Amino acid sequence: MSEIENTTERLKDPTERLLFLAEGMGAGPSAPILRQERDGQRQLVNSDRLPSDVRGDRAEWEALGFTFGDPDPGDPMFMPATLPAGWKREGSDHAMWSYLLDEHGRRRVAIFYKAAFYDRSAFMRLNSLDSYVSNHVEYDGPLVMTDEWATPETVAAALARGHEDALARAGGWRGYGDSDTIRKYVRQYEEAAAKYAALLAEVTS
Repeated sequence: MSEIENTTERLKDPTERLLFLAEGMGAGPSAPILRQERDGQRQLVNSDRLPSDVRGDRAEWEALGFTFGDPDPGDPMFMPATLPAGWKREGSDHAMWSYLLDEHGRRRVAIFYKAAFYDRSAFMRLNSLDSYVSNHVEYDGPLVMTDEWATPETVAAALARGHEDALARAGGWRGYGDSDTIRKYVRQYEEAAAKYAALLAEVTS
């Protein structure tokens, strides 16, 4: 398991600051920051640590099978943790966001970690079922239904809510008048509503 580097502490070293500045002068001012963020994501995904800032009730996490240790004394932003059986870590194409996937490959937890030394922060939150379903409908993400969490019944309810929300947003945009921009957003939400309706019909058939 790799360690998660405390970039803020590292940059307190004068030699490290000079190396950081040299990298910025050679590759562009944002290059060392972007590298820190990519390295931070890689370290997090390959570690046995999770952010100490756990959003929501920890009892809900523990009921899923998570166990949490005390925050690391040298870097209290993270703590040792074990995942539920069959779950795994996954990076994304955005260096500040990583995910925990359950045994069915569903993104159940979103982890934010900004490794940039000047504004280092991290937290994690459970993804809602509505978020999971909308990601499938709007971004063609995976949709796996099982006998727990994303059951056919709860997915159908989430699809119905998404359909109603998309229609309401389309109606809201119509209320702003008539222009190319407004028509674009109305069309976008009407198309989303149609996708929700089609999938709802499929799930409940």
